[in-house]
Amino acid sequence: MKNTKRFLLLTTGAFIVVSGVALFYLFFHKTEALASETEVRELVESQYRGSLITSMHQKDETYEVFIENDMGEYQLMVDGRSREITSLKLVNRKEDAGGGKPGTDKQEPVGEEPQDPAEEKPAPSMLSRDEAIEIALNEVPGKVDDVELDEDDGVKVYEVEIEVDEDSEATIIINAYTGEILSLTWD
Repeated sequence: MKNTKRFLLLTTGAFIVVSGVALFYLFFHKTEALASETEVRELVESQYRGSLITSMHQKDETYEVFIENDMGEYQLMVDGRSREITSLKLVNRKEDAGGGKPGTDKQEPVGEEPQDPAEEKPAPSMLSRDEAIEIALNEVPGKVDDVELDEDDGVKVYEVEIEVDEDSEATIIINAYTGEILSLTWD
């Protein structure tokens, strides 16, 4: 009788512990699923419209994607968990990129960042600074006070500040790839 009570007590305790661990993993231990190739393809195509995906390879939790457009061939690295583009590198520049004569373009070193962030060049198929200003001024007429190329949730955006009059200023956030106005705030 004593052994039966002890066995029943141990079995009940083990059941409670196993149930607790199972419930913890079921409700609290969430890991985001790895992005599928289709999701990565859609992300890249939405960010780099007009570019052709030439190849895609998965390495652990990162996707290596090669795209090609009229400027050249680029390597992108996409984090499969966060679904963000973590790097963009020029692999092969086309000779006639930029509209000049072949061989006359100033060649920039592959993978190096510009020295001055204010002089940062937009990536292929990204809006230029002037195009972003034009979009902002079409939305809010005034005098452009400041323009910055920034990143918001993994997406490149232009932040354009426009002085409307002495008492009010508008800040417009524009998707640097699509030209979509993401937000408009007044100060």
